[in-house]
Amino acid sequence: MTRYLLVSRSAEYENRLRRLLGARLQTVPGEYLAFGTTEVVGQVQDDPAVALLGPLLSFDESRSIAAALREKNAGLGIIVVREQRSDLEDWVDAMDIQAVLSPEATDTTTLDLVERLDAWLVTAGRAQPYSGDAIASGVEEASTLTFVELAADDDATDGEDALDAEVADESSAVEAWVLPPMDPAVRSEVITVAAPKGGQGKTTMAVNLAVGLAEVAPNSVVIVDADLQFGDVANVLDLQPTRDLADFVRAADDEVQIKTQLVRHSDDFFVVPAPLSPEFADDIDAASLGRLIDQLAKMFRYVIVDTTPGLGEHTITALEHATDGVFVSSLTVASLRALRTEFQLLTELGLIPRNRHIVLNNVEKNTGLIPADATAIIGAEADVVVPRSQGVLLAANAGAPLIHHDPRDSAAKAVRALVQRVDPAAVPTRRRIHRKARQDEPE
Repeated sequence: MTRYLLVSRSAEYENRLRRLLGARLQTVPGEYLAFGTTEVVGQVQDDPAVALLGPLLSFDESRSIAAALREKNAGLGIIVVREQRSDLEDWVDAMDIQAVLSPEATDTTTLDLVERLDAWLVTAGRAQPYSGDAIASGVEEASTLTFVELAADDDATDGEDALDAEVADESSAVEAWVLPPMDPAVRSEVITVAAPKGGQGKTTMAVNLAVGLAEVAPNSVVIVDADLQFGDVANVLDLQPTRDLADFVRAADDEVQIKTQLVRHSDDFFVVPAPLSPEFADDIDAASLGRLIDQLAKMFRYVIVDTTPGLGEHTITALEHATDGVFVSSLTVASLRALRTEFQLLTELGLIPRNRHIVLNNVEKNTGLIPADATAIIGAEADVVVPRSQGVLLAANAGAPLIHHDPRDSAAKAVRALVQRVDPAAVPTRRRIHRKARQDEPE
């Protein structure tokens, strides 16, 4: 019989709690949320005394799960596992929870908080005593106190652990996300997407790279829209950001502030939007953009930078910091010659990224040029050839990434090949396609 429940998208945190709580813990992967809160609650066995929600659950997800679990078991104790604490009051205003626990809290603090809440629930008559392992003692007078009052006097949250476990007496309508920790053994990759001219499909490539890489590294991918004048990553993804690149470069040295400003897409990646208005571009200097890219590379496995067409100072800065360069051109003489000139200049400057990917986009027959002609003009063979497809426009108008909107589309398959050049593990799966189809079904 299980005593505790964890709903989380973090396999690492799940493994850690299993080690601490053993057979007393049941886990429900957050991926079940793709099918609704009812599906999550339907996976819950027995009647757990304490539920931990997070990390990597949004405010709305946490609130809906908490409400559904409480409807099933009114006496349930709920702990939200999340990193940010600045908006704690908002979370508790809208949610009946007993405590907030940092995912970085020590094992001692985590176990102590869970077992003290369990003991209080038993003493207060909200849960039955556990017939297995002993429950923490020392709460004889808990029935006369709220858990907030009880824990406020607890030494477990003193000293170095004071920020690890926080007792909630209020709650938040602002989404908070906890990023998976970066493994020191895994290097971050900065992928700069560039084009010599506008209208080549650069943003489409950048967005779909983010989507595809997020399939194998969920919540570990961020796309930076550094097309300063008219960047439209947010528009392509149907997002309505309130913060933009100018806000991020001002906070380039503050990881906590960056986390609070990130915009999260439902496909498990984050977005740093372009300036909301072209005049704000003047507030962003190239050096500040470089510092932001460096900071993001410490936080994310993949940093994708969509750039301004041409070789302005901001694009050059993005290429200076890149491990991979994706260069996009249409199959026209003017664009190909411009790309050749761009390569020549970057070679002279020593700025060709060590991993270079050339993409020919919107390729169609009977235009007087074939990919072999592009090789002759550029002086290098194209790595990915993307055929012209109506699916690209349909996906953009739907505010959906191409590789998920119609995975069988010829252009989507070609773009998938680009994603796999960066990470060969990013293969399409039935689960991902099925999830997207369910989301698109009419209600």
